[in-house]
Amino acid sequence: MTPLHLLGVAVAFSMVAICTSVAITFGATPLAVVTLRTLGTLALLLAYFRIAGVSFALPPRERAIALAIGLPLCLNNYLLNVAIAEIPVPLVVLIFYVWPALTAVASWALGKARFSARLAAGLALAFAGIALALDVEFTAAQAKGVWCAGGAALAWTATFLLTGHFFEGRDTRPATFHMILAAGAVFVVACAVTRDVALPLGPLGWSGLAGTGFFYAFAMIALFVASARLGAMRTGFYMNFEPVAAVLLGALLLGQTLAPVQLAGAALVVAALFLFRPPPA
Repeated sequence: MTPLHLLGVAVAFSMVAICTSVAITFGATPLAVVTLRTLGTLALLLAYFRIAGVSFALPPRERAIALAIGLPLCLNNYLLNVAIAEIPVPLVVLIFYVWPALTAVASWALGKARFSARLAAGLALAFAGIALALDVEFTAAQAKGVWCAGGAALAWTATFLLTGHFFEGRDTRPATFHMILAAGAVFVVACAVTRDVALPLGPLGWSGLAGTGFFYAFAMIALFVASARLGAMRTGFYMNFEPVAAVLLGALLLGQTLAPVQLAGAALVVAALFLFRPPPA
């Protein structure tokens, strides 16, 4: 798998947000989009597991842990969709990508990582970048989107740390499937209880909705394959391109551009990512 393929995976993750924005713009509710995306992803992952000959079975204790970790994953997915409904996709992705900084701080606080000059520089760049990205006036609805994107970063940090703690050094594909399964179950129940379900209107809206499931499943499967072949560190390094792809695709496909001060903030956030997840020597 070449660097070009890995950059394609990062673009695919960015396209999930782009397609979500399209579906919501054409009338779909965030809950409806994330529910159908999750169910579609489960179906595609089942097909992938069958073709790859991978069993998604887990021992009872590990299955229960994976299902429990699915709860913060569920919160992450929903909050991201709500954020996309309120603020531009590039800004959502930038705010979300503060999660490596949050993970670094949590790992240091828990005694799992040493504080270093590289970590300090990464934290300074990440939070300075977010400060610049948010240095514009927001409406009440947009402020809600900012808070939801930040909450999604916190939820993903919890998901990431818990997965690493309980499944370190293991094949995480079965655990990931159970996490997504738990999230899907919560979303289905939420749809039934809240009835906050509206589907998109028109071909473009439905294309966006279909794209969310396709790109998310494709990116997840490609990430599994890349991690197995190249290692998580090297694969994660190339995922740093996602915020850049979100800025470019947001402007090209959605007409969502950031102010110059926000672009400067984006550059700092991306620079911080390279400090948090350097390529292997």
